[in-house]
Amino acid sequence: MFDKLNRFTPFALLMLATACTKEAPVQPQPEPEEPGTVVVIENNVNKDLLLHMVNEVRAQGCNCGSTVMPPVQPVSWNILLELAAAKHSKDMVERKYFSHNSPDGTTPQTRITAAGYKYSWSGENIASGFSREADVISGWLKSEGHCKNLMSANYKEMGIGRANGVWTQVFAAPSGK
Repeated sequence: MFDKLNRFTPFALLMLATACTKEAPVQPQPEPEEPGTVVVIENNVNKDLLLHMVNEVRAQGCNCGSTVMPPVQPVSWNILLELAAAKHSKDMVERKYFSHNSPDGTTPQTRITAAGYKYSWSGENIASGFSREADVISGWLKSEGHCKNLMSANYKEMGIGRANGVWTQVFAAPSGK
C-alpha cells in the first residue's frame, strides 16, 4: 500500500492521514534508552520554520473544519518528541506502511515513552507526499482532526520528523507541570 501512496497527490494523501490524540496510556510502556546513550537523529527538517509556522497559527486561532479554535499558547520544540517523530517516519518508510500504529503494535504513546519523555497528554499527526515544511503544515491545517491536534491547548511541546516524504508531528505536555 505504501508504494501506491507515493503516486497520490498530497491532497489525496492527506485524506488517508489520520490524527491521533490520547491521554496518558494505561498499557505497559517500554523502557527508554539507557541513560547516557547518545542518539543520532537523521531528520532533515527546518525546526525553526516549523515551530514558527505552528505557533503563528496557534497565536491567531483558526477554523478546523467546522470547529472554531481560539488562539492558544505557543508550543516549544522538544528533542525527545523529535526523536519519537523521526524514528516513526523512518520506520514507516523502511517497513512500507502508513499508520499511527506500527505493524508490531507500537503506538504513538509507546514511542514517546521509549524516547524518554514523560507526558500527561500526547497526540500525533502523520502525512505523506509533502516535500516542504509549509506544504505539510498547510495540509494538516486543511484536515479537521490534524488541525485540532495542532491547535490543542493541552499540548506544550512538539517535535516533527521526516523520512523521504513521510512526516510525523508529535505533540505532548510533560507530566507534573
